[in-house]
Amino acid sequence: MSKEKVYAFKAKVEESQRLLHGQTGKGNEFLGWLHLPSSTTQEQLNSIVGSAQALSQAVEVVVVIGIGGSYLGAKSVIEALSHTFSQLLDQNEFPHVVFAGQNIGEDYHFELMELLERKSGAAIVISKSGTTTEPALAFRLIKNHLESKYCKSVAKNRIVAITDEAKGALRILADQEGYKTFVIPDNVGGRYSVLTPVGLLPIAVAGFDIHELIRGAQDMEKFLMEAPFEEIQPCSMLLLAMLFTMKAEKWRFWLTLNLGCIL
Repeated sequence: MSKEKVYAFKAKVEESQRLLHGQTGKGNEFLGWLHLPSSTTQEQLNSIVGSAQALSQAVEVVVVIGIGGSYLGAKSVIEALSHTFSQLLDQNEFPHVVFAGQNIGEDYHFELMELLERKSGAAIVISKSGTTTEPALAFRLIKNHLESKYCKSVAKNRIVAITDEAKGALRILADQEGYKTFVIPDNVGGRYSVLTPVGLLPIAVAGFDIHELIRGAQDMEKFLMEAPFEEIQPCSMLLLAMLFTMKAEKWRFWLTLNLGCIL
């Protein structure tokens, strides 16, 4: 990808950035992630850390229940920051974070229940609606397990719900049961939610410093908002790399198809 090819798209990239930063393009109602790091307060982070510490007390395993962006961001960050062989090391300072609700495999859930029988557990359930099949199924199993193992009054303190602020099945249940809750912002889609409580709470439970994580995100937000195209912003380069790759793949597909027909 030569410098000439990159700069040929400078005007289009800058126009796209103007639409994005001005929040005037299609899908602008879901751009809450754009200034998410700088809009996150210390009070919010302290609240998440406090909840993580309370959830982690005398707990060996915390199950994060969610699907798609509701678990992938946290999983990626935790794996990236963890020792490659952390499960084999004798480190019990923080709970081990596992995931559920991303599939409906009967073997997976059976073995998860076996684990929770042997280990003290807690759960973080993440869903805007509370009705998505996979996490709803997993949460029902784990909720019943926690209530049977510890009694309902104890179990409610081992469950945190991250959901809509005012509506949805999970919000109603959380209010009824008295769960600690955090809100998924309406203008942040699941795949962009790792820097909301959706990702920050599991990351904090795993023992990582979310204050530092957000501080780094704030630095990058500032850079991406202010850096001119000449500095070759990472997001611009990613966009152009994807564009060139798509064009190359289309060319390869056309060539393969035609060669196949000739042969």
